[in-house]
Amino acid sequence: EPEAGAARCRAALDALAVRLGRRLPRPLEAADAVKALSAQLFAEDGFRGNEVDYYAPQNSLLDRVLESRTGIPISLSVLFAAVCRRVGVQLDMIGLPGHFLLATRPTPTTPRTFVDVFNGGRLLGLRECEEIVTSYGIGWSDSMVTPVPMSEVWTRMVRNLHNASWRAGDVTNARLLEHLLACCSASTTAAARAARPPVPYPGVSAEAAEAAGGGEGTQASHMMMSVPEMQALLQMLAASAQVQAAAPPG
Repeated sequence: EPEAGAARCRAALDALAVRLGRRLPRPLEAADAVKALSAQLFAEDGFRGNEVDYYAPQNSLLDRVLESRTGIPISLSVLFAAVCRRVGVQLDMIGLPGHFLLATRPTPTTPRTFVDVFNGGRLLGLRECEEIVTSYGIGWSDSMVTPVPMSEVWTRMVRNLHNASWRAGDVTNARLLEHLLACCSASTTAAARAARPPVPYPGVSAEAAEAAGGGEGTQASHMMMSVPEMQALLQMLAASAQVQAAAPPG
């Protein structure tokens, strides 16, 4: 049941947050939470980026990431940010071309710090972000570290799952995910899409990303804000799409 899966995800995230909270100093700084959670997840619990089977569908499902302790940049970022949020630290999602990071929010005395959770919670500055982008042969712009909305995070996760399903030969799920992507992009105008082209991921061409769709969906955005655990959203919308596909026309 999707609701049961979502409850298990929340319970697991809550437990991680309780452990994190016990080791944090007061007053709390975002950098303290990031460093402590990196030690907890990657050094103690063995979470890591799945470099062996990067394109496996389970890397985009949060319950599987929690069970296997492996994932891809965006799913590990969602997990990391969800735990930090539970101890009062808000992190921004940063969708670089070819990679996905988190960032602390700047204060009058502290600049942003970028967090590469796929690589063990490595802390980065703006120059390192630029090096990641240019390593893919893409020109750098400071706008690339603008935080992305949760609706875009949702769309990218569904797109990743869609691409993984096609790679695995799972046509049924791939078609279902195409339906979800179409729902997400239905409210996006052509002008908006042209103003913010899809960002390619490793092994996925810009043309394929464009074909998969990259728009924001109002419904998905509202749901994501109330249910940041992506697994619940994926399962519930997938079930909804199946019902809609089976319904007679008219």
